[in-house]
Amino acid sequence: MQTNCPMKNTRILLGIFAMLFFASVANAQTNTTPPVSIDVLKTRASLLKETTNLNKLKIKLTELNTQMPKLEDDVARANERSAKSAVASKDAANKMNANTADKKLAKKASKAAKDSYSDARRAQKLTDNLLSTQQKINKLNADIEKLKVKIDKMDQQLKFSENVN
Repeated sequence: MQTNCPMKNTRILLGIFAMLFFASVANAQTNTTPPVSIDVLKTRASLLKETTNLNKLKIKLTELNTQMPKLEDDVARANERSAKSAVASKDAANKMNANTADKKLAKKASKAAKDSYSDARRAQKLTDNLLSTQQKINKLNADIEKLKVKIDKMDQQLKFSENVN
């Protein structure tokens, strides 16, 4: 029985050494990651904020770009309608000039002139809206490019800071 006891003790000691070995290896693996400095964390937060702003700008740009075809169609239709109503107004005015005593023709000419004026105003407003939207798109494109440059600089700075630490 005594020969069995040293064998048990050896097994127990080997088990303890194995657990200690694995515990030290696990501890060494968890300590290999260096602590991140506060400056690096602040830079990461700023980079995330700027990236979020960039995505918001891209969403706005996409929304405006999807509006452009409809605006262009609206302007084209308004211009056609304005041109037609201008021709109708001119025809009504010519007819009224041919027969100046006819009050019915005068009313028609007056109504055609009012319609032509309102159609021209509508076409002008739509054209202004189209130009305004195009200017917004151009400004967003410029802002996006500036923000991309800023983000690239921040990203390079962050990589440099992480490599130094």
